[in-house]
Amino acid sequence: MTNFNMPFSDIINLISEQVAEKVLQNLNLSNSSTENVFMNIDETSKLIDLTKPTVYGLVHKNKIPYHKKGKRLYFLKSEILTWLKSGKHQTKSELEVQADAYLLKNKLF
Repeated sequence: MTNFNMPFSDIINLISEQVAEKVLQNLNLSNSSTENVFMNIDETSKLIDLTKPTVYGLVHKNKIPYHKKGKRLYFLKSEILTWLKSGKHQTKSELEVQADAYLLKNKLF
């Protein structure tokens, strides 16, 4: 593909574009592959910024997604991130909008 009559700057630009494209592809691959990685209790506690005993307590109460093989606990990173995102609480204004919508649909009188 390289033309020997191309100016040197065009060749450099072409190479840098190809390198940038490869880097972006690698980043996309690494992001998708790191989401499906099994983590141990230490890695999980660091990810969610909780102590190990707290994570063990959440496991005991079945409040956190986990996998158990023998005596070992494993946590799938994508499941932990989804679990964290599911803990979002509604703001006061969101609750008020939801209450107003309910009252409009269900008249009291």
